[in-house]
Amino acid sequence: MSNALALAGVTAVIKDLLNDGLINADIDLGQFSVTSLPLDELQPPGNSSQIDRLNIYMWNVTRNAAWSNERLPARASDGSRIDSPFLALDLHFVLTATGSAELNAEILLGYGMQLLHETPVLTRDAIRTALGGLNTPVDAQLLPPAQRFLTSSDLADQFEQIRITPAVLDNDKPGQIEALSNIWSAFSTSLRASALYQVSCVLIESQTPVRSSLPVLTLGGRTAQIRAPQILRTRPLPGGAGTLPDPIASIEPGSFVALEGTALASEITRVVLGDRTLPVQPQDISNVRIDVQLPADIQAGLSRIAVEHRFVPEGGGADRLWEMSNAAALVVAPVMTGHTVTGAVTSSRFNGDVTVDLAHPVGADQVAALLFNPVPGGSERAFSVRCASRTTDGTQVTATIRDVIAANYLIRVEIGGAASALTMGGTGFNGPIADLDP
Repeated sequence: MSNALALAGVTAVIKDLLNDGLINADIDLGQFSVTSLPLDELQPPGNSSQIDRLNIYMWNVTRNAAWSNERLPARASDGSRIDSPFLALDLHFVLTATGSAELNAEILLGYGMQLLHETPVLTRDAIRTALGGLNTPVDAQLLPPAQRFLTSSDLADQFEQIRITPAVLDNDKPGQIEALSNIWSAFSTSLRASALYQVSCVLIESQTPVRSSLPVLTLGGRTAQIRAPQILRTRPLPGGAGTLPDPIASIEPGSFVALEGTALASEITRVVLGDRTLPVQPQDISNVRIDVQLPADIQAGLSRIAVEHRFVPEGGGADRLWEMSNAAALVVAPVMTGHTVTGAVTSSRFNGDVTVDLAHPVGADQVAALLFNPVPGGSERAFSVRCASRTTDGTQVTATIRDVIAANYLIRVEIGGAASALTMGGTGFNGPIADLDP
């Protein structure tokens, strides 16, 4: 994890990034420099001449609320230290260019902004290369003294990678400047061509030791170390429960799904899909996998599936101890049972409606679309059409098609980002086919 040298380390890495990028771009401006000076030092007092310079300066630091609340409070009620919350910081930079001749500043600023746009994340290799460290092409002893000191910042070892994004000026948000002119007036210097950036997030962890507790062994009379179930992935089982998963098959209504993870088995285990509880056979439950069949009437699209454990206290009484896994995303593909084409062809162009029948209900609030692709060997362009909205749930969706080339097309229906499957033949996909040239 990073330490107190991380702020200077981020500035040094960005400065090195800009310097290398400008050198590699082979800009024909003569001599220029990349610095990290305060804005009031870009033009020395009493010197009216300007030099070609690109300057990156950290003008402000703010608290990152998300990571600051990631851990427990630092101290207990008796004042003893129980945790070390991260000092989570967002760094605010101003990128400034000055030029000795007309347009030089704009050229440097443009190249600098392009470099930061093309490098939105400071990778661990880039940080180690700029600051020196283990297994890097740069020997830390060859760096300037200040940068040699930053080798121990441990910036490359923090698990949250550092991102660079253009800052947005918003007068209504605290921590952001009211207007671009405010930063220049604060430094009592003239306005220069500039761009503002936010770098997040630097995580500085305290090295102070904390008091740790032993794992809980007894809870409500049940002696066991509790492990929360964790779903790592969901995979389709075209062959049914107990078979091998097929990574390229679709998850469809009524099909079997394997929930793979850790600590999935317990005394009482159930699978929850949205607000429905799915029946699971005891032989289909293990610590690393649960095989479960989806309802045939489940709606296509994105659903939430989870595993719940219920513990019965040894002393008897009502079930009251629960442990829930993470909520895994389950993408259910729609299933077409048929389609109907109505319309006419005029001058080799089709106009009409296509209605698709489904094996499961489509919610009135679900967005559906029909996807059309040319059959193998066809030269027509693929296109998609959004289906008409519905006032009630049903098993049909209809799309109105206007002025497309009359031909045969492979047809699929897409609901909630999931598309129905196509059938395969000897030459590739061969169905279902919508005849738009009746």
